[in-house]
Amino acid sequence: MNTELELLMPGGSLEKIKYAVAYGADAIYAGVPRYSLRARENEFFEAEKIKEAVDYVHSYGKKIYLTCNIYAHNNKINGFMEAMGEMVKLKPDAFIMTDPGLIALTKEKFPEAVIHLSTQANNTNWAQVKFWKDYGVERVILARELNIKEIREIHDKVPDIELEAFVHGSICMAYSGRCLLSNYFSYRDANQGTCSHSCRWGFKVYANDALKEKELGKFEADDVMADYIPLEGDFYLEEGERKKEFLPIDEDEYGTYIMNSKDLCAVDYLEELKDAGITSFKVEGRNKTEYYASLVARAYRKGIDAMKNGSRISDELKT
Repeated sequence: MNTELELLMPGGSLEKIKYAVAYGADAIYAGVPRYSLRARENEFFEAEKIKEAVDYVHSYGKKIYLTCNIYAHNNKINGFMEAMGEMVKLKPDAFIMTDPGLIALTKEKFPEAVIHLSTQANNTNWAQVKFWKDYGVERVILARELNIKEIREIHDKVPDIELEAFVHGSICMAYSGRCLLSNYFSYRDANQGTCSHSCRWGFKVYANDALKEKELGKFEADDVMADYIPLEGDFYLEEGERKKEFLPIDEDEYGTYIMNSKDLCAVDYLEELKDAGITSFKVEGRNKTEYYASLVARAYRKGIDAMKNGSRISDELKT
């Protein structure tokens, strides 16, 4: 079990991988298009290209994990296992997987393969983490919905497994990937790697039967559940490209779930996450730019190094 702190950066292309490594990444995760949840936003369609990425990362003494985290339909199982045979030969440091059946088949056919359990498996409690540890998974990537107290309890209950958590990037408004909005709006399945991020589209909010546009107030996170007053009447959303198609919505003290949550930035919480048991700090964004990869890698590299040295994390990193 590795207990070294790790900055894990996305690699949507070889060029992005080069920037991430140059600016301080300890490890890279890269998706295999047909079998990962970033099917459209990376260039690793051929084994030769994946090999080039693996060799490049290893040449700098860094690690690379290949993401194969779809929930497969029957027609993808044979192709997946054929592709896994090719990928195992490339000797990445681990495979990030979700589907229990595919994990079982991989462990049976390729027992040498190191498996990290994807956040898409919605790992939200210690009993689930213990199950996967007992099954031979070496690392669990925790659900983004967890708070630090929950993470600490998982680590306390199951201390002998590596834990990875997202620290930067977008957060799914549902349990990760378990959303039908993309499929409903654009026939693109989130768990097949083609999410259209419908929760981030432009919506207008309308109130009551008259469908009169209404400006809703904002509230701070600390106000949640404090003085919540349920809304009265009926409310609707209108998506920008679907005029006059009104979608009924509801809300509770946590808000309206069709709306995307704020993006994550946990540079202020690195110390707390480390103390809670996290060893791998993961940044989201395989479809982001090289500029994004560079700046974010540099900021979190400095943050992690400051934490290791016992010094204060600069306010400059938070802007």
